[in-house]
Amino acid sequence: MRITGVMVQYYVACKRELWFFANQINMNYDNDDIIIGRHIHEKSYSREKKNIHLGDIAFDFAKTGEKNTIFEIKKSSKLEEPVRFQLYYYLWYAKKMGKEMEGMLVYPEEKKREKIVLTPDKEKEIEKIIIDIKKVVSKLLPPPVIRKPYCKRCTYYELCFV
Repeated sequence: MRITGVMVQYYVACKRELWFFANQINMNYDNDDIIIGRHIHEKSYSREKKNIHLGDIAFDFAKTGEKNTIFEIKKSSKLEEPVRFQLYYYLWYAKKMGKEMEGMLVYPEEKKREKIVLTPDKEKEIEKIIIDIKKVVSKLLPPPVIRKPYCKRCTYYELCFV
């Protein structure tokens, strides 16, 4: 099974959202948050070559130099922990491919950046998450609803609460 960074992000945010996504129950791509996020991604760092592929993963962009850095552009820092783990996954994957890198989360609208460094403890967490993602998405039914503060903005809201 191919694991993506988005799947890791959804796993940390909401396992039910992960299940819907992985089982190709499509989200509402007309959602305002998705449209705004796509616009921010396209307009921010416009001089950078975006959507860099490394094996089975794709991240927003990278810079090489003294320290090679993977960048992820995000609309908001409201889901900080899930997006951190998305970037930890990219760093873990790059390391498995023989590329030692650092990560940088950027929130252009908030003029905020956060440096992400993969530690041995985070590597172990990522490896456990990968195993559990496979278990979650292979189940016949989605995990139960767990109400979280950001549920009302989720594109799967109607599948859970209506």
